[in-house]
Amino acid sequence: MAPLTQVVTAGGPRPYSLARFSPSARFSYPFPAPTFKMHFADFVQIRLSATSLLLFTIFGQTVILGFAWGFAGAILYTGVLALPDNVVRLIDEHPTVLTLIVTLIATALSITTSMFFTFALKEALRHHLSGPSITLFKLRTAIALSRPTWVLRRKFLKLSLLTLVVYAMVTFLNTSWSTLLLPTLVEWPVGTFGTELDLGSAAFVNQLSTDLTAYNENSVQAPAFEVLNILTLLSGTAAVDIQGGVETSSMFSFNGVSYNQSTGGILPAIQEYSGSSAPPGSHVGLAFTGGQVPVNTSFDWGHLEHDSGTQGISKNYSITQQGLTANVTCQPIDRSQNAFSVTPYPVPGPTGSNMTFITWETVANCSGNLNSITSFTVGLANGLPDNATEGLLPTVVCPNPNSTVFNPYKFDIFMSGLYKYSFLPTIVCEVTPYLTTVNVTYNGGIISVDRTANSFGATSSSNFPLSQYIATVMNYQASSNQAVTKNTIGDFLTAYGTSNEDYWRGIAEFSSTQLRSGYSASGVPSNMARSTSGTMYIETYGWRSRSRTFILLLVVITLIWLATVLAAGYSLVQEKITASDPSFDFSDPVDLIIAASGGRLGSQLHDEDDEEEHHSEDVVIRFEDVTDKMGRRMSKKRLVTVGPPGTP
Repeated sequence: MAPLTQVVTAGGPRPYSLARFSPSARFSYPFPAPTFKMHFADFVQIRLSATSLLLFTIFGQTVILGFAWGFAGAILYTGVLALPDNVVRLIDEHPTVLTLIVTLIATALSITTSMFFTFALKEALRHHLSGPSITLFKLRTAIALSRPTWVLRRKFLKLSLLTLVVYAMVTFLNTSWSTLLLPTLVEWPVGTFGTELDLGSAAFVNQLSTDLTAYNENSVQAPAFEVLNILTLLSGTAAVDIQGGVETSSMFSFNGVSYNQSTGGILPAIQEYSGSSAPPGSHVGLAFTGGQVPVNTSFDWGHLEHDSGTQGISKNYSITQQGLTANVTCQPIDRSQNAFSVTPYPVPGPTGSNMTFITWETVANCSGNLNSITSFTVGLANGLPDNATEGLLPTVVCPNPNSTVFNPYKFDIFMSGLYKYSFLPTIVCEVTPYLTTVNVTYNGGIISVDRTANSFGATSSSNFPLSQYIATVMNYQASSNQAVTKNTIGDFLTAYGTSNEDYWRGIAEFSSTQLRSGYSASGVPSNMARSTSGTMYIETYGWRSRSRTFILLLVVITLIWLATVLAAGYSLVQEKITASDPSFDFSDPVDLIIAASGGRLGSQLHDEDDEEEHHSEDVVIRFEDVTDKMGRRMSKKRLVTVGPPGTP
């Protein structure tokens, strides 16, 4: 900058002026080429011309705008932009550090953007004020825009609104950058696809029918039933969601997999939920009792394949799969269509034992089809059980699942409570198994099955063996529940109320899960497979596409960029037309005081009341160059009035 000098005359000191002592002042330009000097140290100085600074301002503002649009565009394109897992772990451990770092970055970008904007605007206004005359209020508006700040005058609504808009945009910059850059907890959806065993496929139906016939002949199926007996019982009791009039939520586990209340007839489709890793060996098919079951599910990462290993903070899944359930309806027996009889055959116990061994023969007749079971209990010396401590709950599946007259579409379960279970009347539960489409949620190590309205009959073919298998499981469970003095399901119903429908439905769903496991343990052939689909949701830190919010933020940043480019472009054009003195800053109070005193502006202003103050804002002024004795312009300005207040 030029040295600051004071000119002293006989009349006293004259105002300060910024004078340049340079040979370049003798050239055709009235001023030296406008330059700005930047001091980085006492021995390091960088001189930049106004043109270079304006071009740098346009370039810098464009780079910042490109970063904003590129970052927002990447988020809009990917939907979710997730941070790497190592960064997410650091954020999870030190959440306040994240806020601090992002705030610092946003503040730096905001300051830089504002600095470019105000510099370009100030340069444009400097060139503009060097030209035609303006009112004193317009000068005030120019100063407000270059700060930026705002002014409010009812008489000048448009200019007041302009200052408010510019002030709001610049003030909103820091918030805009913080909102754009701050990563938050996001749920990243990733598509899944795979295959599973189709219980309705013709190939599986034929295979199951063959195996049931073979196993019934050589009793290979019995050992699996014995191992799974307690699980079958628990699957029924866990499925009861209302116990004793109170809504409950029970857990059921099978093969290392935890289900919410019931299995829903599905097999886990996610690897980390697949349960046991022990090889099943030769116990596959109907003989399956536990072991590793392969999962055939893949993930569609799309164009984000490089992020396929992302774990995030947590993950959950929603998969559409094939399930199997049953409609179970229980009602009192209709003696006109069905018959149910229980006949005891007592045998005296050892002499002096005061007890009797009783063999019970239970026969069910369902529309002319028969089935029967035999139960054993103990009783008193009179040949009858003790009503207070002993109970019998004979349960029979009808028709016999192994008979040729078994109905594959539906079957009945007869139940009748005796002695301490006498509160249970003789009822008939009609069971109709069917395949269904279910939405399965995998979350927190628990599998929950939500049934949908779409279903299709599992017993639509007379050769379909699923009903036969389910009925066989229920028939075995019915006979094994009865002990010599009590019945397991009878005790459960005594404690929690009658919930027969949910109990038998839970057993039907578990038996189909066990069936899927057995026939999937050694791999599913392509002719037995069906497709599955769903979504994996990764909870992590990152950015989610919020188009409306991003559009608002980008509009603010883009408008500031546009205003910067237009202002800088205007200054570049004016620099080529008419050179101006960059040393005069119209927004600097000292420069304005010097210019006003040199132009005798004070005599035009009055300090009386508010009305006069507002009236003075209408004074028309102009910045004039000050010349020396030889007619050359000096590096100072003089602020003079053009006409009386109100002059246009």
